[in-house]
Amino acid sequence: MRHNYSAIPGFCLASAIAASGLASCDAIYDDLPECRTEHRMAFKYDYNMKFANAFPTEVSSVDVWAFDKEGKPVWKTSQSGDALKDKDFFIDLPLQPGTYDFVAWGGLKENKPFLLKSDSPAAMTDLSVDLLLKGGYRADETPLLFSNEKFSGLYHAMAKDVEITYNPAANETQTVTLDFVKDTKYVKVLLQNIDGTEMRKNDFSFYITADNSQLSYANDVVNGTPEFRYEPWLVTQGETETPATGDATVTTVSSVLAELSTSRLMADSKSRLVVVRNSDDAKIISIPFVEYLLLVKGNYRPMPSQEYLDRQDEYSLTFFIDKDKNWYSKIGIYINSWHVVPQQDTPLN
Repeated sequence: MRHNYSAIPGFCLASAIAASGLASCDAIYDDLPECRTEHRMAFKYDYNMKFANAFPTEVSSVDVWAFDKEGKPVWKTSQSGDALKDKDFFIDLPLQPGTYDFVAWGGLKENKPFLLKSDSPAAMTDLSVDLLLKGGYRADETPLLFSNEKFSGLYHAMAKDVEITYNPAANETQTVTLDFVKDTKYVKVLLQNIDGTEMRKNDFSFYITADNSQLSYANDVVNGTPEFRYEPWLVTQGETETPATGDATVTTVSSVLAELSTSRLMADSKSRLVVVRNSDDAKIISIPFVEYLLLVKGNYRPMPSQEYLDRQDEYSLTFFIDKDKNWYSKIGIYINSWHVVPQQDTPLN
């Protein structure tokens, strides 16, 4: 969160009187406007892997709440539409001088699976967001919660102890800039054969175990929420051929691609990525999901683990499958195009 102050060039009544040393207004200044301090709010989303402001192109709606120093809500606004695409977009802040906390969610209007606890909060804690889960039952009749929705971008911003001030002696604009973090992630899991054996999308099931269905007003994952699964919103199959060159023959590569969406990923998450061979319900892949994603973070730019997870919003994992539809782990995994060779004793449970 940043506080940006900029003085608008010009001369106003109070500054003119101060400059002249007069204690009161004089007729010579009757045509000068009164001094004004304007307050406004701007938005930015450069907490990404491009380190560039993507707010105008990605965020299509914002909801912002202001709370006074006693924690009581004093102001709320919702903005959406083409106006947000302007790189100089801002909104006026009709607040009196004082100290405020701001909480903002971006993209809520476009994210039907996410539900705000209260649109008229009595306190900041009422601004948590829940992912609506679907229900089912396992074979042993125990409950199974899951999400198989395709998410739009969900963004969060927060600024605490912001001082709104008034300068009676100058024309001034005070800008409070909210910096967003993107919470939703797009995950691709690709299974590719190594010997031309045909693979079909019904041969496998995919899921990611999780417990991050609720985000607090401060964008923390709320502890104690039920465990559930992220399941694919789309699974496709395909075949490609590598052309013959010299004495080499044409090779057919068969693949299955699963596409999933997740909420915010935390560095201490115990979630697992699981791929099941449907013919016998065997888990052919079961790895610590976040732990593996973090194996390649140093290839992009050294940064703390949580920062990497928050900046990166797309993850692609490629596994190689043998003729028996097992994971051929000796080849390793490609994560966001980076090659990783896991330890061969990785537990599959």
